[in-house]
Amino acid sequence: MMPEHSWIQVKDLEITIGIIGDWAGLSARQLVSNLKDIDADEITVRINSPGGSVFDGIAIYNALRYHKAHINVRIEGLAASIASVIAMAGDTVHMATNALLMIHNPFSWVGGDAEELRKMADMLDKTTEVIAQTYASCSGLEVTEVINLMNEETWFTATEAEGHGFVNVVDEAVQMAAHFDLSAFNHVPQPLVQIPPEREEEKTSAHALAVMTLCNKAGYPEMAEAFIRNDQGIEDVQRRLAECETIKSICAAARCTDKAVAYIQSGKSDEQVRIELFDLLTRDDDVLDSTLTPNQQEQIIKPLVDTQAVYRKRNQTNTA
Repeated sequence: MMPEHSWIQVKDLEITIGIIGDWAGLSARQLVSNLKDIDADEITVRINSPGGSVFDGIAIYNALRYHKAHINVRIEGLAASIASVIAMAGDTVHMATNALLMIHNPFSWVGGDAEELRKMADMLDKTTEVIAQTYASCSGLEVTEVINLMNEETWFTATEAEGHGFVNVVDEAVQMAAHFDLSAFNHVPQPLVQIPPEREEEKTSAHALAVMTLCNKAGYPEMAEAFIRNDQGIEDVQRRLAECETIKSICAAARCTDKAVAYIQSGKSDEQVRIELFDLLTRDDDVLDSTLTPNQQEQIIKPLVDTQAVYRKRNQTNTA
């Protein structure tokens, strides 16, 4: 049994999927491990999710596809981003008439030189192709058609999803269990934009996704879990992420870029980093002659003419 606070739960041959990724309290590895222990002829997967980690989602999709049980997927509110890929793992896919399904191109974050950026772009291209092939194999659409839909960030009603082959059955409307902050997406339908203020439990889910999105865009996805567990507000999260960028800049200016990660992970402020680097750079060290290499500085160089020997010999001659 998985912890009750997890966003992905396995209970009574049912898997409930919310936000996807280990930053929310559960990794795909945990879910896959639990899934292996389920010996059943049928498993129901209930989805109300804005997505999350692409690679966690792909791992969940593969685990469901390769399980011996008949997988019955029910989209009960939202199946967006990588959650819509997980939905394609169903042998049958049901979708509530008031639910939505969204497909789009994956995005990620990276820091580094031009070569690192090119590698990330290549990886995203390959991931896009793999996801498009997954949608195509389940729907019967051509891969090129799916890629066009992904490029446009396409939102489907249940009827539209059925018409494109993503869904087998359209069910009666159900009350949505949660709403999410979908600001990371570009073409969100208006009814999903606002979160009613009285729905405090749903705000928790929305806040978690908003924190994850901020960390992803800033390039610090590993920091999301700590922010969420500490219940830090959005402004505090934004302030700390900006401070992390300042710390990286300070370390770069001091030619100590290798220290930036450790400073950030330790929770040091940018002022603390400035002081520590200043002390490090102004620490009293042995004065070295910068005109010589380190090896040359350690060598004892003999003079070409031993002037002291010449003077000793002259003095001996004069005395004699």
